[in-house]
Amino acid sequence: MARPKIKLSECAVSYLIRVSEQNGFKHIGHLLHYAGFSWKNNRLPIYQILTGEYDLTEYMLQLGLTNYSSKIKEIFKTFQNVIDTPYLLVKYPKVCPDCIKEFGFCKFEWSVLPYVACVKHEKLLIDIQSSTGKRLSWYRKYLNKFDDAYVINPIDNKVLSEVLEFSEYIESLLQSRKAVSCPEILNGLELRESLSLIHFIAHYRSRLLGDSFRPRSITNNELAQQYYYVWLMLNNWPDGYYKFLNQYLEHPMSRKRIGGLNKHFRDLYESLHRQSENKGIERIKKEFDHYIEKYWPSVLESGRITRIHLTTSKRNIVSKKDAAKILNCHPDRIDKLVQQKKLLSHVFEGKKHYSRAQVEELAIQISSNWTMDEACKALQLTRYQLKQLLDAGILHTFQRPDTLNRDWIIDKVQCQELIASLCQKARKNSPPLGALSMTSMRRRGYSIVRLILAMQAGYIEFGQSFDINFPLSFKQFKDFTF
Repeated sequence: MARPKIKLSECAVSYLIRVSEQNGFKHIGHLLHYAGFSWKNNRLPIYQILTGEYDLTEYMLQLGLTNYSSKIKEIFKTFQNVIDTPYLLVKYPKVCPDCIKEFGFCKFEWSVLPYVACVKHEKLLIDIQSSTGKRLSWYRKYLNKFDDAYVINPIDNKVLSEVLEFSEYIESLLQSRKAVSCPEILNGLELRESLSLIHFIAHYRSRLLGDSFRPRSITNNELAQQYYYVWLMLNNWPDGYYKFLNQYLEHPMSRKRIGGLNKHFRDLYESLHRQSENKGIERIKKEFDHYIEKYWPSVLESGRITRIHLTTSKRNIVSKKDAAKILNCHPDRIDKLVQQKKLLSHVFEGKKHYSRAQVEELAIQISSNWTMDEACKALQLTRYQLKQLLDAGILHTFQRPDTLNRDWIIDKVQCQELIASLCQKARKNSPPLGALSMTSMRRRGYSIVRLILAMQAGYIEFGQSFDINFPLSFKQFKDFTF
């Protein structure tokens, strides 16, 4: 009987297939039946053999074969059903034909679900016969064939770089070597924690699309696509995750709309809470809390979010009515501010909501500057004089009246800086004889605009009489001389 040696990184079932093939058995079930393994229809507990749970030592000794030690066994022991993903090993085998041709065996990494592409040859692993659509079997007679006729050929299609990066990352974790470059969210995580995080996102992404995540049932090509989208999201963390959560606004999980949406988020959060001991899930939960606080409209009842750690009781998304209260204006004014692009609206359940931070920033801008009446009072100018200065650009505005707005917002800080500049240029000594008042200057043909420009340019000397009640008044300037 031919007794090949098991390779260092060989899958246990691959070794049995090689022994069976070299000794003319139809498949590994017949090989172990020959060794005394009694199982109906020559079937085998493949899953338990892969994980090392099923001890074949007795039968290996009967065949005179070197016993094997499953590398998956130690990895599998670290997975706990309570806080980790239940998905680790494949149901059907997948292989790299180029590796089999080069090394003559199947690697143990191929039996792990997330390892979807051969990093060495940069090709997807094969698990489907292209001409028939038939699955590759553990019970095949030849290691490199689907059956007696069809040889396993590699796929020549180019693999996406993200899929290769993902497989390389998984390989580094399986081989317990320093992890290769990966998204920041995955730094420092073990295999079980990373895979829990990845599968959690994949599961809820599938639910969003009206499907379910069944990694052990779908083909390797389909699974690679699932991991590809998750990897893109992780590379753009947390913005990619926020964008993903935003899609639930457009696709609630039931016709109940808000009720269904609330249920979906409660369900998602309950899953996060149950698995919070897992470091990978904990990182998702942290960003989920942040998303709820920063972006989520105030439609969830407070009793529903008691487990969410909010840093403030205020919601960062407000309704039109609340926005109007903050701005102290009529609700219709909010629509005009949106048209002016001073506010952005977010539609939720047919109603418009607004960013609290943006609304409050606009409220601060309005309250910290002047209306036309406030500017006239502070500067002690008539509306006509003030309008002249505004039109000439001597005084600045944040908002002018137009078809969407009737109010002025005048830059208070710039007005203060202008007055301070004129005060510095004012005469410090006594005024000479023949000095003129501001009224006299106007009688000589100087408009308020021409006068201020001449004062700034130094063409006219002037004095100052500080008014404690109106420190920004233009009337405090007097005694003009040429």
